[in-house]
Amino acid sequence: MRLFPIAAALTLAACGTAQSTQYFVLPDSQYIRPAAHSNEIAVKVNLAEPLANGGLVYQTDAYHVNLAKNHLWAAPLDGALAANLSNKLNRLNPHRTFVPASRSQSSQTLKVYIEAFQGSYQGQTTISGYAQWPDGRSKPFNAVTPQQSDGYTAMLESLENGLSQVADTIVY
Repeated sequence: MRLFPIAAALTLAACGTAQSTQYFVLPDSQYIRPAAHSNEIAVKVNLAEPLANGGLVYQTDAYHVNLAKNHLWAAPLDGALAANLSNKLNRLNPHRTFVPASRSQSSQTLKVYIEAFQGSYQGQTTISGYAQWPDGRSKPFNAVTPQQSDGYTAMLESLENGLSQVADTIVY
């Protein structure tokens, strides 16, 4: 009879235990400057408000998104995305040098507006928005990629695949 109160107390204590914070790094977000320097273009990423709060974002149903409190980006997402996209664009277009805006002195800026960058209850990730080139051209993108398994690591792998699609869409 004495074991029941102890078991109940331990169960309640486990419920109150704070979950430890985990930090995530966006793949390919360490900028690598190409050897050739030509026609430098700064890459500036602008995030929709929910994406700028530091936590990973997951859509839980057709109407709600969850902003993670214990699953956070290790670095500001806008800077990590600028580095990631700069790396990808440099591999796709050797005639220009793309540099994250924070590291560039160029007056030419590729502005990338990201409205969605999230996992979904449907087993896929979504990256949507548009890119505004220095010459005024605008290129919308909407990359939806399947998530291969559950969890935040699988979500990041899927988002990385989506970013490759985004780079393919916006480069010219």
